[in-house]
Amino acid sequence: ATQASHIVSGCSSRLPMSLSSVINDLEAEGASRITTVAFLTSRGITQSKRSALLKDLFSISGDGDHDDEATSDSSTAFGKKMGEDHSEDEDDGEVDGDDDEDEKIGIAVANPLSDASVNEVAATVQACRGNIVYVVSGEDLSRDEGLFDKLAPAIERILNEVDGDEVGGDGGEDIEHQIKNLIVVVEGATTAEELMAAKAKLENAAAIVLGTIVQPDPNNRITTLQQVFDSVEFVGSSGPVDELLEDIGGFCDPSEAAANVAKAVFQDASSQTKTIEDLNQSPLDLAAARKLLPLSREALANCISVVESNSGSDLNPDFGALCDAAVKNAMDQFDAEAGEKLLSGSPVAKRIRSDLYEEMYSELGGLYEEQLELLHTASFAMFKSNLSKLRLSPNLASDMEKTAADVVKIFADASKKLRAKNANSVSWPKSDVNISNLRKELKEYITLRLQVARADGKYKPLPRKGVTIGMHWLLPKPFGNDYRQEPWQVHAKDDLVYVPKDKITDVRKEDVLNGDWRDSIVPCPTANEMMYLK
Repeated sequence: ATQASHIVSGCSSRLPMSLSSVINDLEAEGASRITTVAFLTSRGITQSKRSALLKDLFSISGDGDHDDEATSDSSTAFGKKMGEDHSEDEDDGEVDGDDDEDEKIGIAVANPLSDASVNEVAATVQACRGNIVYVVSGEDLSRDEGLFDKLAPAIERILNEVDGDEVGGDGGEDIEHQIKNLIVVVEGATTAEELMAAKAKLENAAAIVLGTIVQPDPNNRITTLQQVFDSVEFVGSSGPVDELLEDIGGFCDPSEAAANVAKAVFQDASSQTKTIEDLNQSPLDLAAARKLLPLSREALANCISVVESNSGSDLNPDFGALCDAAVKNAMDQFDAEAGEKLLSGSPVAKRIRSDLYEEMYSELGGLYEEQLELLHTASFAMFKSNLSKLRLSPNLASDMEKTAADVVKIFADASKKLRAKNANSVSWPKSDVNISNLRKELKEYITLRLQVARADGKYKPLPRKGVTIGMHWLLPKPFGNDYRQEPWQVHAKDDLVYVPKDKITDVRKEDVLNGDWRDSIVPCPTANEMMYLK
């Protein structure tokens, strides 16, 4: 017997064109019905987690001949042929008549790289006809950050795609071809309660995001994910989703899948919202797309290059100001080369410029996170250096805690300079989590060092002082009069234990430390209470 479900091929070309190669390979392997799906993740999913989840969700064991093509760091797309195992006897001519009835299913998975641009991800989702497997981090859900950095532009693209005749489609199958599926994989969720909680948080965040994106009908806006997609499924990350994709449908012929990829590629080179016919009717928009798209890619590359060259692998204390300056310089150069006529007269030009501005800060967000890690490392090194200057005294514990607090404050102040002041940097992760992690790490290090010093006999905690109380038989009320027992003495003319200048009958801290105030108190045989000796 031969295994039907297996990886057919992988591709490392730029998306969404790499899907075409995978679709052709699936067709060559006998797949007669194909679905394409984009694999996206929220910001909190690291590269290592992403690779592990890709293997688990699409059942990639690593034993197949082409499994390494699907799981390599440079792979952007791979194809998997689905179906049940069949024996070699079924390949004889006697069952040829049944082969047409048993359709072979293929799944083409687009896997955008971590540095893929927003436009590339949006075009990829369009090429996949709106089918998305979206992995969301539990941490991102709790912080309500990083959920829609690249998902929102993708939703905007498929919402503004003009409905019409499907490429190569028959009139009776248009409805099937328009099916859009969203499978939300909640990382770490194992129970139905956890999935329901994650669903509620994501849908609330989606309602806010959908209210800000461009929609085709401003008077009838879409407000829920269920209005965008025909099917929205929430599942855990412990099981595969390839069989779920096979069950919910949305398949088409290989030729139609390839044509849809070609359509997305062509529209990506033209405009995000306008159709090809609209561009042909507007020469100014067509000129803007042809001229500004290459300029935008060049401006983005120049901006990233400037920031990287001035930071590199070292910590840059003024990283935020550097990002703002680099973006401003790149946008000024872009505006100068684009020309006032295009930018003011073409909606396509305005959209390209707006997307470029947002994409620059989106790409710089990854470098910002690297700077936070470098600042964390530098702060911890500073902390250890400051600890080496402390004396081994009974107050060592409090001295170490004070040093840790000072380092955390320096980290918090420095992290503010790493963050760009521009409004587009709000998508960058906040430093609160990094500050909390640093504080926790320093506390654990202090505990460890104190335990080591105590075990070596170099540190002995300062013994706690006991409370001493002096009593004398001549002082029946050494702590002063108790008005709760003798309220009629409230207006007594005689002064009580001690009357300072502020008329508060308490002993001040300075008086306790300076001299023995008890020498001023003597018993009074003619009075009911103590009197102050004047």
